[in-house]
Amino acid sequence: MDGPIRVLYVESDPQFRELTVDSLQRARDRIDVVPESHPDDGLARVRNGEIDCVVSDHEFPGTTGLEFLDAVREEFPNLPFIMFTGTGSEAVASKSISAGVTDYFQKRGGSGQHALLANRIVNAVERQRADQRAERRKRRLETLISNLPGIVYRCLNEPGWPMEYVAGETEGLVGYPTEALETNEVNWGQEVLHPDDRERAWEEAQSAIDRGEPFECTYRVVTADGDVRWMWERGRPIDDSALDAGGGQNVGEGSEQTTAIEGFITDVTDSKRRKRKLRRSERRFRAIFDDPNLLVGLLDTDGSIEEINQTAMEYVRLDREDVTGEPLWETPWWTAETREDVRQWVALAADGEYVSYETTHPNPRGDPITVEGFFRPVMDDAGTVTAIVVSARDVTARREREETLERQYERLDEFASFVSHDFQSPISAARGRLELALETGDDAHVERAIDAIERIDELRTDLVDTLQSGEIVSEP
Repeated sequence: MDGPIRVLYVESDPQFRELTVDSLQRARDRIDVVPESHPDDGLARVRNGEIDCVVSDHEFPGTTGLEFLDAVREEFPNLPFIMFTGTGSEAVASKSISAGVTDYFQKRGGSGQHALLANRIVNAVERQRADQRAERRKRRLETLISNLPGIVYRCLNEPGWPMEYVAGETEGLVGYPTEALETNEVNWGQEVLHPDDRERAWEEAQSAIDRGEPFECTYRVVTADGDVRWMWERGRPIDDSALDAGGGQNVGEGSEQTTAIEGFITDVTDSKRRKRKLRRSERRFRAIFDDPNLLVGLLDTDGSIEEINQTAMEYVRLDREDVTGEPLWETPWWTAETREDVRQWVALAADGEYVSYETTHPNPRGDPITVEGFFRPVMDDAGTVTAIVVSARDVTARREREETLERQYERLDEFASFVSHDFQSPISAARGRLELALETGDDAHVERAIDAIERIDELRTDLVDTLQSGEIVSEP
């Protein structure tokens, strides 16, 4: 507001022009006057820029100040233009005003007129600059509102929250046009706010207003399509009576003095869903973490231990504080031979790979245990690994059972070969005797075949007894 003012003064009389330039610059240090003798030269000067105000006489050879005003207004509609003329015709004054002159000032005798003219120049320029700033603020505000992920509003502090002003993407937010909400054709509190949340939202807002504080609350709305979505609102109380009295905005007098509320509303449905999903993930992780049958640890991407469960701690003679922050491969869960493998598994998981492993853990309570485990990378929405979950299950008993079964399979295979051999002899004998009986008709061969079949039956009985006992022995 206190910056310099560059004034173009167009006057055909050289003596009066020089007098006016000197007088204006003496009247206000802020004013810098650029003189011209004809409107054509003046218009060229305006087009070159850096002119804050034009002061012009009315009468010129071949043209008039009104024609000059029309030319300036055509290209620079908001530039302050003061008609400073000795022509006292009311018609000229009327035409000047109709043409959009900023001010009309008639030349008079005496030095005081230049001080008055200087005041009018300053006032005109400051008004124009204030208008420019207001327009810039308005454009910035409109740009801000148009880019906000929600709406701004002003409403009365009454049940139903009747709106006085609404701006923003209301249709994208709740499916209703801005005009419908602003005119209360669709009432926010009664038709948009979810019926189960209306009382709670009102109480939360009024409680904060009573304390003289802005309020924040989260509630559901029902959109024009019938969908239910979550909204987050932040508002502040406005006391219009204080504004009317010139006391400024009053936000500390409680709900009885608060006549209006201004605030911002945005959709947080996706955020709510993400939080619910995160809580479910945390519950699942906690259930796994606290599983007494699993050894579980949470690692940083560099392999240092952030958290370890109680089951894993039972296999080392240390407290959690002793291992927290330590590299996993440096802890007593691993033998010296496997530590380099662990370092590599951590590096692979930190790169986003899913690593499975099987190894042997020392066990201070007894024999070493065999574990089967995994290194799982934990990623954020961008796919960046933020942590590593390492888990293992004691499979010692299972491995022992598998080894026992393997030995049994080997014995069964050996036993099967013995059985096959033992059965083969009497079967061959019976087949041969029966063939001879058919060729010769001698019943003695049939009797020998019966003896062989009886031997097969004895072997079958021995086989059944052996299999039922579950013990395959190597005795003859």
